[in-house]
Amino acid sequence: MQKIKIQPIEIYQKSQEFGLKTSANMLTEIIETAKDDKIRKDAIKYLTMICINSNALKEDYYETFESLLISDDTIEIKCEAAKALGKIKYEKALKPLKWVLEQDPTDYNIRISALKAIHKTRFEEPEIRLFIDELDSTYNSIKDYVSIQLLSLPPKKLIEILLDSLKNKGFSNIHKVEFIKLIGYELSSINVSFEDISYIKVKYPEILSNLIQNKIILLETITQILKQEDSSLMDSIIIILKILGKEIEKDITKLLLIDDFIVKKNAVVLCGKLKFNDAVDFLITNLDNIYNEVSIAAIEALGEIGDLSAVPELLDILDIEDVSFEYTDLDMKLYILDAIKKIYTNNADASFDYLYSSLARDNNTIRESVAFILGELGKDKSIKPLVKLLEVRNIDVKKNTIIALGKIGNIQSLEHLLKILRDENAYWLIKKVIVDAIYNIYQNNWYRVKDDKQEIARLLNKNLAILTDHLRTQEDENYKVKLSLIKLLENYGGEQTLSALIKRVNDFHRVVRIYASNAIKKIEERLELEN
Repeated sequence: MQKIKIQPIEIYQKSQEFGLKTSANMLTEIIETAKDDKIRKDAIKYLTMICINSNALKEDYYETFESLLISDDTIEIKCEAAKALGKIKYEKALKPLKWVLEQDPTDYNIRISALKAIHKTRFEEPEIRLFIDELDSTYNSIKDYVSIQLLSLPPKKLIEILLDSLKNKGFSNIHKVEFIKLIGYELSSINVSFEDISYIKVKYPEILSNLIQNKIILLETITQILKQEDSSLMDSIIIILKILGKEIEKDITKLLLIDDFIVKKNAVVLCGKLKFNDAVDFLITNLDNIYNEVSIAAIEALGEIGDLSAVPELLDILDIEDVSFEYTDLDMKLYILDAIKKIYTNNADASFDYLYSSLARDNNTIRESVAFILGELGKDKSIKPLVKLLEVRNIDVKKNTIIALGKIGNIQSLEHLLKILRDENAYWLIKKVIVDAIYNIYQNNWYRVKDDKQEIARLLNKNLAILTDHLRTQEDENYKVKLSLIKLLENYGGEQTLSALIKRVNDFHRVVRIYASNAIKKIEERLELEN
């Protein structure tokens, strides 16, 4: 290996003594002859530092850097040469740097080095367009780098170029996703409130005008590329469309009438996200679309818009004679229930009369669905109609009604639930659901006992005694019901519950014995701490 008599850093440090031209020549010789790539890389770095402040030296040694970038076999040397060309900011270097990108180098380091050098040398429209081309890079770090540089442009210029790029049919949908994201990011950075676009109207009227002029291509692109699971894309889309506001509402609503499945589904999603009340009737007509995805999107959109007039239409979807519906299309049912819940949540003062009247319908699917919704809404005013529903013999209706009363968590329900628990003819599953519901009610109200609310404390303790007695006396009770009772007593029982638990220590079912033993230990530990 050839021994370098003087290191690159020494040449640089003594460059004033040697003279800049001589020092540059010495470093060039090391670059061309040294076998050690680290030394060669250092030589390139210090040659760059010498050339930076001299146009003459930049011109003299530009070809050295260019040759290394294009012809050298070592990636590290190519990258250092690209870095050098960026630092000397010699516009002639743009040609070889762009040529490197055109060769589609497989190595990430060469590509990112060339892009950084181009950005430092010049960043005008040709370079901006080149950076836009890189937005679909398979390397996230390259995509992030070019995005950051593009976002550093004046907002008006960036949005204008991106809107123009959307018209280019040569760009893929993957590419256009990035365009939409950048437009959204830029708008979010300059608009202070998306509920009021007066700021952007005053500060950036040209941007608003440009968006309006290009609303058709924007909407065409968005309805093709929208993906709800891509949250950053969805955020950008909503930002753009909220800025456009009324300018685009009719255009989106019209898309609900077209036959293209993808566009229609995405237009439905947008109507929901943007809460277009005028689209409710169109959305309702799509509830029974031949494409299941469109129907589900319409259900979700109606939930997001929150118009009460949609509730009867949504419930009617469940009004079918085929009792196997809930098993064959369970997803659809869950979407409907969630949508109705959202509608009432968004209308805090709304009457529940329609829901209550639906409990009297003959269709059990509707009854148990409405019971579920009322439980989710959790209002005390629903207790009375739900208690009445306990008289229905259908097991799914009864089960959902009991669960709903448990979710509401009002102690008024205890009497009615305990009546069913003590019924010898009641099905074991219903009894288990009842105990679990009672557990929820105790969870919701036990703090009141500690706050010394005497009337509530007496009522809860009275019912606790009934539950304790049931565990003690009902030897033949299903073991799962016993386990639920033990869990309840373990958390809310006291000394008076120990006798029932001791009896269950001798239960014929092994799991019941284990649970009862553990519950006794926990109650005794709690009593010891209290004393």
